Amino acid sequence: MKKLLAASFALLVLLAALALASPGALQEWLPFPTTDLVVHFWKDGFNPNLFEQVEGTNPYIALLDGRAARLEEDFQKVERFLRLDYDPAAQGKVYIFIYPTLERYEEATGCLICAADVGGLLPQFRDELMSLIGAREVSPIAVYLTLDSSDYVILHEFTHVLDFSLINNSPPTFLLEGLATYTGYRLDGVPDEWQLGLVEQFVKLRLEDHGIDLLRDYFAKGGYWKFTYNVGTSFIKFLAKRGGWERFLQFYADLHYPFDREKLDELFQEYYGAGFAELEAEWKGGLAQVEVTENARAAYEFKLDQVLIRYIFLRPLLADPQRAEELFETARTLVKGQFNEAAGAALRKYLNDPGNLLATKETVEKALKYGSYLYSYVQGYHRDEPELVMEFGDGYVQLHELYSAGRFADFTRLYWQSVQTYVTWRR
Repeated sequence: MKKLLAASFALLVLLAALALASPGALQEWLPFPTTDLVVHFWKDGFNPNLFEQVEGTNPYIALLDGRAARLEEDFQKVERFLRLDYDPAAQGKVYIFIYPTLERYEEATGCLICAADVGGLLPQFRDELMSLIGAREVSPIAVYLTLDSSDYVILHEFTHVLDFSLINNSPPTFLLEGLATYTGYRLDGVPDEWQLGLVEQFVKLRLEDHGIDLLRDYFAKGGYWKFTYNVGTSFIKFLAKRGGWERFLQFYADLHYPFDREKLDELFQEYYGAGFAELEAEWKGGLAQVEVTENARAAYEFKLDQVLIRYIFLRPLLADPQRAEELFETARTLVKGQFNEAAGAALRKYLNDPGNLLATKETVEKALKYGSYLYSYVQGYHRDEPELVMEFGDGYVQLHELYSAGRFADFTRLYWQSVQTYVTWRR
C-alpha cells in the first residue's frame, strides 16, 4: 500500500475497541466534506473519548480530515486519467461511507466477495437525503469502503463512480470492470509489470486452457462471467496500445447494449480501422507472445482466486478465525508480483479439512446468512449450468431443514461440501 493511505494504519493503531452497534442514520457518522466528496466515518466505530477537544488541534479529527483530503486527491486523479470533469454543483457531492472493519461493511452492504462497493444509497440514508438528491446537492451514487481499503480498491471504485455519473453509455460488464481494474492498476503506484503483466499471463493461460470467445462470452452474454476482470483489463490494454488512450475512451463512451457482430464490426471499423474478428485475432496473437513465468503458472493452476472465495464463505464456521485470517492475508498478498505458493498451499489445506470448522448454533446461524449470498453467486456464475444451480438449490433447502432441526454438525458438513463443490468460479 503506498503512502497515500499510510495514515490508515496509524488510525487503526490509535482507535480504541470497536463498538458492536449497527450503523444507522447520518447522525451516527462523522462527515468530512471535500470539493467533490463528503467522506463519512462511522462514529460508533471509535471510542467517542478520542474526539473530545484537547489543547490545540484534536489529532484524531485531523487524521480523519487528512484521510478525506487524500480520498479527494484520488478522485481527482481518476478524473484526470479518464479525461472527465466532475462538477459537484451539477452532479451532487459523492457520499463515501467508511466502516471500521470488514465485518461491519459486510453486514451493512451484504457484499461478501467485494472489497468495496459502489451503488445507490442504503435505505437508512436514502429517505434522509432524498430531497438533496433531487436538488442535485448529493449524488445518488455512493461508495462503501473500510478503513483499510487499499489504494487499488479505492481507485477502482472511483472509476465506477465517474463512469456511472458522466459516461452516458451501456458497456458490456467485462469492459466496465476492465476499465476500473486497468485504471486502478495504472494509478496505484505498483509497477505495471507486477499487475498488468500478471493479468496478461493469466488470460493467456485461460485462452490456452478453455479458449475465449469475446462475442459469445463477454459482449453478448452480459453480466459477470469467468475471468471477467482479467479479460476486460487485457483487452483494454491492447486497444489502448493500438490506438491510444484517448481513442479508447471515445470508443468506450460509444458502447451501448445490445451487441452483435455487425454492430461490433461498425464500431471497431470506426475507431480502429479493422473489423471485430480481425482485432480479436490480433489481441489473441499478442497474448500468444506473452511469456508465462513459473510463478504465474503456479498461481493460475493453484486457482488462488477460487481458494480465497472459498475462505470467505467458510469464514463463519472456522474454529480458529485468527489463524485462518493470517493464512488468508499471507496467501492473497503478492510480493513484488509473486505468488506465495507455500502460503497458498497452507490455506487450501486448512480449508480442505472439515475438522477446522465449529458447529454451534451461533456459527451455523451466521453461515446460513452467508448461504443466501452463496446461492445468489452460484446462480450468477453457473447460469449456463441450470441443472447444477437446481442441484445447489435443493441442498440450500436442506441446509434450512438441518438448521431448523438443530442438527448443526450435519449442517456444517453439508455447507462445507457445498462450498467445495459449487465455488468453482474464477474471478
